[in-house]
Amino acid sequence: MATYNEKLIHNLDAFFKRLENNAQEIIETTPTFNLASERIMNIVASKLTTECEGYIYDLYFILADKIKKEKYFQDPVHLNAFYRLNLKEELNKKYHFEINSVNAYKNGIDFKEINRLYTSVGAAAGTFAVGGILKYTISSVVTIPFTVLIAGAAAAAFSTYCKVVPEKNKEAFLEAVKAFLNNLKKEIINWLNDIEVYFNNRVKSLYFND
Repeated sequence: MATYNEKLIHNLDAFFKRLENNAQEIIETTPTFNLASERIMNIVASKLTTECEGYIYDLYFILADKIKKEKYFQDPVHLNAFYRLNLKEELNKKYHFEINSVNAYKNGIDFKEINRLYTSVGAAAGTFAVGGILKYTISSVVTIPFTVLIAGAAAAAFSTYCKVVPEKNKEAFLEAVKAFLNNLKKEIINWLNDIEVYFNNRVKSLYFND
């Protein structure tokens, strides 16, 4: 991401390191594999949702500030046309950050419901990679909250772990979680990159309408 790649990488590295530490503590102190999986899935989904909401707003304001400095948008008519796009609200709606509206989180995590929702949107997107699903939401109407998508990705990863390591060794489980978090971080970076591309393309449409 050209806009603020250095800051983004630093923030994401620190954030995912904290998630890794949280996961390790949960694995070490939780008596059963299923309970540990649920707790990790919950914390990753809820914390990442909040974190990414902040990134969305940061990215919007950085890009908007860059836009306002362009010669074309020194014209108040053009700048007002940009504001009428209401891209901040548009991006927020596309990713459904309202955590409290997720039924699966009202009375604990329901693995079956989360898997069903995640599978349905993954099938629509033609991929089950988090980055691909999130990119799909940019150009599509998706009613599944962001939190459920992340929880679904975690549930799918842990389900795969169950098949690979049936003895549920804690050390092996932690390594699997670390690998999942590392891949998730890369996909979040790619997703933010896609949002920047989407933003720029929406702004470019103003030139053609001039």
